[in-house]
Amino acid sequence: MTEKSFFKTQKHQQVKAEESVSQQKAALITEAPLQKEYFSYINEKNVYHAAHVLKKIVATKPENLKYACLVVSFVEPLIAEKLLGEFQDELRVEIISEMLSLIQYSKAELDNFDKIFRRLLTEQFGGKYVLSKILEQLDVDQKMALAAILNQKYPENAQLFRSIMILFEDILAIPDQDYSRIFGDIPSEILSTAFCSQPVEQINRLYQILPKGVRNIVQQGIELGSRKYSKSDISKAQQFIIEQSRNMEKDGFIGSILQEDSKKQLL
Repeated sequence: MTEKSFFKTQKHQQVKAEESVSQQKAALITEAPLQKEYFSYINEKNVYHAAHVLKKIVATKPENLKYACLVVSFVEPLIAEKLLGEFQDELRVEIISEMLSLIQYSKAELDNFDKIFRRLLTEQFGGKYVLSKILEQLDVDQKMALAAILNQKYPENAQLFRSIMILFEDILAIPDQDYSRIFGDIPSEILSTAFCSQPVEQINRLYQILPKGVRNIVQQGIELGSRKYSKSDISKAQQFIIEQSRNMEKDGFIGSILQEDSKKQLL
């Protein structure tokens, strides 16, 4: 074979190899499925319930925090913001910190958890949790009006309804030990807002369990609160305390918030 023939053969083989590679790439592009949109079923209508399911998953063992990070990483920014807003500050910081570490997940892990989470969300959608979130938007008078109507028309459901309709007054009526555990860990600004419309005896009970420095701050806040805080501000602060109390009850740090007589008292 002459030198000219050799180079011609080499050139031909190179061109054939490049054509083969191009054909393989084209085949991969044509055959490859579109990237799956993980957790696309989470939206504004079920975001609060999705957060509830995630919190239950994380609560089972600490390493499950990665699943909360995974979901928050994939959903739309607005949904991610609302999901994070449902977690307590400490846990929210943990999620953000994990996300900053650029954790990578395998496709198999994504597929598996996406399937599991979809099933959990579907199985638990609706029910008491969703209703309790809706009730948060109502003031005390509206809640009690609903309770009265429900008691008349569907008395068999009245007690169950009352069990998820925990009022701020229910928290104020708990025993001293549990009272101290709840209110001793609430930020002073929230305490000032929540108590600014309460009777003097309730305010004095609060002062008794607070350290002197915190008590002075709360007292100043309460004195200004009647002019500073709106009804909506007070309701939000009280709802924050109710949610804290529910979490403590669920984790066994305090006893049952609603006593039997409270559950029966609908009017």
